[in-house]
Amino acid sequence: MLKIAFLGGLGDFGKNLTVLDQDGDLLVVDCGSQFPESDFPGVDLVIPDFSYIAERAERLRGIVLTHGHEDHIGAVGFLLRACPAPLFGTAITLGLAGRKMRELGAEAPRVTLLDPGKPLSAGPFRFEGIPVTHSVPDAVSLLIHAPDATLLHTGDFKFDQAPLDGRLSHYHRFQEAGRAGVTAMLIDSTNVELEGMVGSETRVRQALERYVAGQTAKLFVALFSTNLMRVQVLLDLAARYGRKVALFGRSLSENVRVGQDVGYLRVPEGVLVSPEDVPDLPRESVIVLTSGSQAEPFSALSRIAFDENKNLFVEEGDLLILSARIIPGNEKRVARVVNQVYRNGGEVVTSRDDRVHVSGHAAQEEIRLMTSWVRPTYYIPVHGEFRQLKGNAKLAEEMGYERHRILLAGTGDALKFEKGAFAGREEVPAGSVLIDGDSADPVDRLVVRDRRHISTGGVVVPIVVVNRQTCRMETDPEIISRGYSFLDGENGGAEEIRREIAGLFRGLSQEEIRDDAVLKAKVKSAVKRVLKRNEAGIPLIIPVVMGI
Repeated sequence: MLKIAFLGGLGDFGKNLTVLDQDGDLLVVDCGSQFPESDFPGVDLVIPDFSYIAERAERLRGIVLTHGHEDHIGAVGFLLRACPAPLFGTAITLGLAGRKMRELGAEAPRVTLLDPGKPLSAGPFRFEGIPVTHSVPDAVSLLIHAPDATLLHTGDFKFDQAPLDGRLSHYHRFQEAGRAGVTAMLIDSTNVELEGMVGSETRVRQALERYVAGQTAKLFVALFSTNLMRVQVLLDLAARYGRKVALFGRSLSENVRVGQDVGYLRVPEGVLVSPEDVPDLPRESVIVLTSGSQAEPFSALSRIAFDENKNLFVEEGDLLILSARIIPGNEKRVARVVNQVYRNGGEVVTSRDDRVHVSGHAAQEEIRLMTSWVRPTYYIPVHGEFRQLKGNAKLAEEMGYERHRILLAGTGDALKFEKGAFAGREEVPAGSVLIDGDSADPVDRLVVRDRRHISTGGVVVPIVVVNRQTCRMETDPEIISRGYSFLDGENGGAEEIRREIAGLFRGLSQEEIRDDAVLKAKVKSAVKRVLKRNEAGIPLIIPVVMGI
């Protein structure tokens, strides 16, 4: 029996991870990360829960990557640290994933180049990559043969008829796969709400050329750090019009280096300059390519907008082009950055104003084309929030699929196939693991809860010094608070807490006083009583008991 277990990517954007389980042998397709919401203080990254894989680690036959976006490769290093396995991908995808792995000190026991059209094997699975156009180079769909089913995983795709790198989607191979027979197709749902077809990168190039040719001050272009095709366009335009290009943002600089190393990216001689050189150059000659298009805190774009870099800042007449899609959930952060650019005297152009960005995901007509070629028996929407998955299912119905052949799933679901037929579903362990970027280690959810509590309500630390022999307080309790207005002022709140704790001690037995856990709980309750009496909000309370 083949199980398709979804450990991420269905129901929200990010953390894409699909496990194929053929009679206990596993093949992982993609292993992505997700940026945290703003209410996760101190968390830098969210990755999938690998429990399902870890419990079967000795039979993990390989990890196959469809392309190099963070939501598909960002957690590979974490998985390899926990469950070493062979890694498969195209040249640029492996280069981008390798950078993430090196940051974590993770290695794959074997790395194999996925050459389109050349089948590879891992355990009972045979698979090949089929080139598709996307917003990152070298993307592929996967045709996977297992004993109980043949699958077509589209990955992220669109059908660009005029891609900038000349690498067309291999339409004929999808048609061949359809004629041979495909049990189930897992298909990208991101843009299912968009009618027609997604535009070509060629139109983006034309729009960007107008701004480069006509610039009269500094030009900032914010883009995804993996969008190497657009980086190449801007480097070439800079060379044509006599401009200089500065790269700002660690991920962007490192990805450009990866693109050069694998021979994909060509940097015209004399075009690149260091950010430190920018103040000495004529403003109209400078193009700054920056990462941080989602305005993450401390990102490159945010630092530019808020004057936190001494060399790169927005002046009167400068122009910022947001050449990237705003990921749902990031709208407020991006709006703050845009407003700040305007405050600094700059102007902003987004995809709402001009064709400075096009999506890398298929719209309805491209989904119809893919489906007409592959003609799968079962249709499985993937990659999207539930409304996109549901919309993709509705589109399948419009294309003539009966409801029992449209398999809607979510993260934590496993779809079962036996001898080419759907055989039911079950639940599997799935969830999120929160990562602290400083240590690259998981953060306990209780820690996040406390951080959230501190960030919104402040913290109060009552310190009690107890004589273990006499079971009495040696001094008055010390009350320390941060970010909590009831105690930060001079309203007597701290003194009232001291009196409450003193009264508490008079009613405690020696056994209770000598038991630190009991005493801390009693002190915490005493502090809460005072705050509730005064109708003050409840902060994070951390009692400290010191015995002498």
